[in-house]
Amino acid sequence: MLKSLGTFISLLLLSSISFTLSFSPSSVFGNFPKSASKSQNDLHSSADDNNEDTRRGWLGKVAGGTIVTGGLVANKIAIRGPTPYEPPINSLKGKVIIITGGNTGLGLESAKRMANAGATIMLTSRSKTKGKLAIQDVQQYCLENSGIANNNVYSLPLDLCDLDNVKEFANLYQKSPIGNQKIDVLLNNAGVMAVPERELTKDGYEKTFQTNHLGHFALTSSLLPFMNTASREGARVVNVSSMAYTFAGKGLDIDNINGDLSYGPWDSYGQSKLQNILFTKELQRRAKDANINLTSASLHPGLVRTDLARYLLQDDFVSMQDKEAQKQHVNYFSPKFLALLPLVYFSKSVERGATTQIWLASGQGDGIDGNFYQNCNSLKLAPYAEDMEKAKELWEISEKLSGVKYNF
Repeated sequence: MLKSLGTFISLLLLSSISFTLSFSPSSVFGNFPKSASKSQNDLHSSADDNNEDTRRGWLGKVAGGTIVTGGLVANKIAIRGPTPYEPPINSLKGKVIIITGGNTGLGLESAKRMANAGATIMLTSRSKTKGKLAIQDVQQYCLENSGIANNNVYSLPLDLCDLDNVKEFANLYQKSPIGNQKIDVLLNNAGVMAVPERELTKDGYEKTFQTNHLGHFALTSSLLPFMNTASREGARVVNVSSMAYTFAGKGLDIDNINGDLSYGPWDSYGQSKLQNILFTKELQRRAKDANINLTSASLHPGLVRTDLARYLLQDDFVSMQDKEAQKQHVNYFSPKFLALLPLVYFSKSVERGATTQIWLASGQGDGIDGNFYQNCNSLKLAPYAEDMEKAKELWEISEKLSGVKYNF
């Protein structure tokens, strides 16, 4: 638990801007330059010197405390990000948006705000029951916030850990009430984080790798023929990644992509988030080379209070969607919950955390061109996250492992 908590704290630090306080109150306030020569009458007594030093030390502490406090406040503002982006009413009317993992957390919040702007939403969930509840939540949100009854909200089952199910999704979409409509945006939002022990999916792949990358890679391939690339605006693929890609500090580890050689909860998560970025860049490159009107982007939502923390809380976890269970069964005094409680200060609400992906999925941002975003701004990536040779290598092995082929 302590190791997981330590890595989680590293993740929240990556979510904020860096404040380097190489600051010593005494160096700023306590050691004023003295004149090279003074007359005897100008010299203070030792008692006066001590009093002056005390006053300076007190001022230094006050100033130091003020700066540190200001830094914490500024850091909190940076972590929280910009005001939640609300697409204008009717601005997304006629747009079809698919959101994986749309029944809770960032996915559900994205569905709410884009449906409120008039979009037709198809959200996915592993459970039909949870999907139906999510539809109700989205429609209620629209009524309460704008008085709009958006009946164009749908749900389909999707299990990213079952590639047969992933490949069947396109057929399910075609048979749905909106199956004759082209897809404008695919928001690959679903994910897992810090699975404690190495788990294999039905397909024999490490769970984090398949959930966060391989499943979405296969889904995007199967939906590509149904995307609205012929429109003036084109289609868009938005992949939710994370600054946790920096946990993969040595770059993409192709030889251990399935965790066969070694496994660590955060190592695997960092690799999967790097894979999201490299997939985004290679998808953009191939679409451009094929002259297809499709753009892609990846993003860091920040450290957000969502169900993604399920493996940190383990037995104490209760889904955000299960409101009754939240009221009755959440043990706010459990050691795990209390250990994570201080991190609330350094994390985002779901409303703020979803802003960047909503902003991108709503068609905002010029020339996104496979870029990586945080707080609606493009960020420079580490060199290993820009390695297009590795991106190509990842693409090829992903096609092989998933059994899909992209036809541009």
